[in-house]
Amino acid sequence: YGDVIATFQSLTPSQLAVMMVGVLAAWLVSGAMFPILMGHLSLIRGTQSYLILSGIGASVPMGPWNMGVLWVVLRGWGVPNKPATSGMALYGVVNQLNRLLTPLIALVAVYLAGGTGEGYDVARFLAWLSAAIFVIATGVLVAVVRSDRTADWVAATGNRVAGWVARRLNRPAPHLEGAIRGFRDQLGEVVRERGLRAMVVGTLGQLVWCGVLIMALRTVGIPDEVLSPVQVLAVFALTSAITIIPIAPGGAGIPELLYIAGLTTIAGPSYEALVTAAVMLFRMFQWFLPIPIAWVLLKVVRRGKPTLPTTGELRVYARGDAA
Repeated sequence: YGDVIATFQSLTPSQLAVMMVGVLAAWLVSGAMFPILMGHLSLIRGTQSYLILSGIGASVPMGPWNMGVLWVVLRGWGVPNKPATSGMALYGVVNQLNRLLTPLIALVAVYLAGGTGEGYDVARFLAWLSAAIFVIATGVLVAVVRSDRTADWVAATGNRVAGWVARRLNRPAPHLEGAIRGFRDQLGEVVRERGLRAMVVGTLGQLVWCGVLIMALRTVGIPDEVLSPVQVLAVFALTSAITIIPIAPGGAGIPELLYIAGLTTIAGPSYEALVTAAVMLFRMFQWFLPIPIAWVLLKVVRRGKPTLPTTGELRVYARGDAA
């Protein structure tokens, strides 16, 4: 801990300013997803949307509550009900697919770099696994959008699985036919018209955030010879895929452990303190900083209303009325 604190104390304002430039670029690219998916937002409001979604998700441990909060903000900005609803739903789908696609990009990068050794072997295996899941998930999404027969098959299969789980838990079985049909009706056109652009921008956002992690490693003094960009990308991609399961609010704690373990395995135990400092610096910008920004943005954009939306407000917007 003393070494990590000493590393933070040695950082200069200019180093932190350079880091902040990289973070701003990552926020802008990540926020560009929202104008693409909804078509009713500027890049600035898209960036604000990303910060609200990230900051509330990291500070309110109540499942996808952050998506509901952002949906109300979008409706308050004048985004119609259907684009706001379908855009938020597709954002969740595309975001997960991007995180599964990143290991495939890392896999290609590792092979092009000619990496060898145990660390690269593990990275290759997990990247192949994530890539297979990505191909299956993308295939199902496209098939559901394009084919009534496939949509019905997915719904029937999902009903059987959900019914089996519900019986074991003594819960009523859900009926997924309506949900699948609703998904098609709301998202089909958006997937066909904007899905590819959203995937490209989302994947670019993942790579920009990886670049911020590399900047943090260089800022604390870890050279390219110890941790190359390709090695960092491999660890970043695997962490993105593993943390799809929301174990903690905003992923707090889990990514840090994975980053530190993976990067230290490659760099060696002598760099553990510097790796830890770099990871904490990266997460300070990626995870912690959006929290206060999100609450300030909510105060500003919801001036005269409760900071968090009420149940009544949700109902009003869901009916398509003005609030």
